[in-house]
Amino acid sequence: MSGMPEMYPLARDRAESHRQVLNEQHKVLVDFVEGPIDQSVPLENISAIADVATGTGIWLWDVKKLLDKHAGESERSFHGFDISAAQFPPALEGIHLSVQDVFQPFPTEHHNRYDLVNVRLLVTAFPESEYQKAVNNLLTILKPGGYLQWVEIDFSELATDHPRASPVTDTWLKFCEITNISQRAPGVIQSAYQNAGLLNIVNRPFSPRNRQDLLERIQKWQTGFYTSVMPLILLKTRNVADSDAANKRAAEILRDLQLYYAEGNVVDTRFGDSSAPEPIVDDPSAQHAPAQLDFGADAAELALAANRIAGIDLPTRHLDR
Repeated sequence: MSGMPEMYPLARDRAESHRQVLNEQHKVLVDFVEGPIDQSVPLENISAIADVATGTGIWLWDVKKLLDKHAGESERSFHGFDISAAQFPPALEGIHLSVQDVFQPFPTEHHNRYDLVNVRLLVTAFPESEYQKAVNNLLTILKPGGYLQWVEIDFSELATDHPRASPVTDTWLKFCEITNISQRAPGVIQSAYQNAGLLNIVNRPFSPRNRQDLLERIQKWQTGFYTSVMPLILLKTRNVADSDAANKRAAEILRDLQLYYAEGNVVDTRFGDSSAPEPIVDDPSAQHAPAQLDFGADAAELALAANRIAGIDLPTRHLDR
């Protein structure tokens, strides 16, 4: 992505063990949202599948195994797109991977091609104002009648007055505010779907407070996430004077968080799964053209947050003016 350098607390080219962590946490997320494909999406006629921000390609691999067991179309194609190839595995049989920015026009060979386009966890990649542009661009690769599925984090219920959890949640929410990270991404995505003309939108919320069966696994993910980002966001929010102070304060906050978990609690980091079919129209000229994108000064101020950390791909990037 020319002119738009990226920066990550954990480098994309970190060892194979990092891919294994990403894949393990993918399993947590899939269990959390009750499967890799939302129940509103019919499986019978899905023959071409795309995964945007694919990371290691693990979602595609799981979906391939699922659909291979499902009656229907015998020949299927699977394609993963990511802004970097660094997390791509050496090879996945039957799956193609390529580098692609979600905001840049897709190559024409992918236009109107896919029955299902999946997106996950881009909440730290761009500010709330850019979701519409992303949706418009994604729709260019969706077949008429195909489904766009986007699973995203919802921070709208994160705030708490519990003294052992509020230092974590308050610091993160302040960071979201000053960096324009959406605190209600699933709702923003639903609005973007509506503005793009999608109908029959399904937006399913998932709360960790209702999943005692996943409690320990969710706590483990949250611990890894906040351990990775807390020193960075303490500095960014100017809660501390320097890196040493950030590390010390982060350790205190994380100790309190472990005590909060020991009481059987979990930070209320929710997820939303937004799915909708592309309307079928009679006039081919009415299909979506490649999006023409113009990044404004507000996007240029998006701060660099954690990416591909604690096992879940949370991409970040810096947008030049």
